[in-house]
Amino acid sequence: MRNKKIIWLLFIISFIIFNKISFSEKRQSFKPKFSIKLTAGGGYVAIGDMNKHLDSMNNYEDILGTSVSDVSGKIEKLNNLSNDWELELKIDGSPRIGFGIAASFFHRRNQSSIYAYQPEFGRDYEMIFKPEIKVIMPFGLNLYYSIYSGSKLNIFINSGIGWYLGKMTENKIQNFTYPLGDVYFVNRYWEVENNFSLGFRGGVGFEYSLIKNLALVVELQGRYIRIGNLEGTVKYETNFGSGLTIVERGTLHFFGYGDNYDLDIPLPYHIFNEIDYIERNAVLDLSGFLLRIGIRIKLF
Repeated sequence: MRNKKIIWLLFIISFIIFNKISFSEKRQSFKPKFSIKLTAGGGYVAIGDMNKHLDSMNNYEDILGTSVSDVSGKIEKLNNLSNDWELELKIDGSPRIGFGIAASFFHRRNQSSIYAYQPEFGRDYEMIFKPEIKVIMPFGLNLYYSIYSGSKLNIFINSGIGWYLGKMTENKIQNFTYPLGDVYFVNRYWEVENNFSLGFRGGVGFEYSLIKNLALVVELQGRYIRIGNLEGTVKYETNFGSGLTIVERGTLHFFGYGDNYDLDIPLPYHIFNEIDYIERNAVLDLSGFLLRIGIRIKLF
């Protein structure tokens, strides 16, 4: 919460400074310039609860029980490297001040599994995880201030605010194969989303003019994006006994203790007495930093 307040304050201060500078400049004939900017790149994103949960699934004795043997495989976390891209309409309102209207997209998914033999039951056990994250920023507003402008090179600082739509899914599949070849399963699939979250960012960059209407753009940014209140459905299926399918709706929760954490919509019964037990709404954390490279095409 403190970080969020600081970023809000920096955004407001930068907005005031930019406007003060623009009004203090001498009046001169300046025609607004329009351009399209397309950048893509990578960086570090926190991801947060999802990765903490996935990593804890590798505590084999706690998750599978002490009776397992011949364990192989690993549940992989989602890669913290970002594949972020951004499309922006930029408007230069003065020689130093500009703003942009932007849209961007982030996507990450994987599949991993572990295998084990349970001699107590004489069966093979397989646990598979298929997590996926999608985040779209359909609308963002960026502010720019040029700190150096030459015939070829332009160095600037910027800050921005965006409207983010986040979606997460996870499919947990458990297969049990018995000595006679019978195969049973216990599946859990949840899908949640949040249609409105604000994110903040700021950074520095430069443009180098290649030809008259085309420039190379490089940007280094830090950002703060935390998406909570993820609402959706969870579906449980099994073919043990006569088979069963259950569907529930609600808010995605993060809960657990020690080195064991899970994500699910309904909370478990309160049978835990551990001091470090955690129970709260899950959060998708895309805070971090990124480096983007692209081009800016001047329109008119």
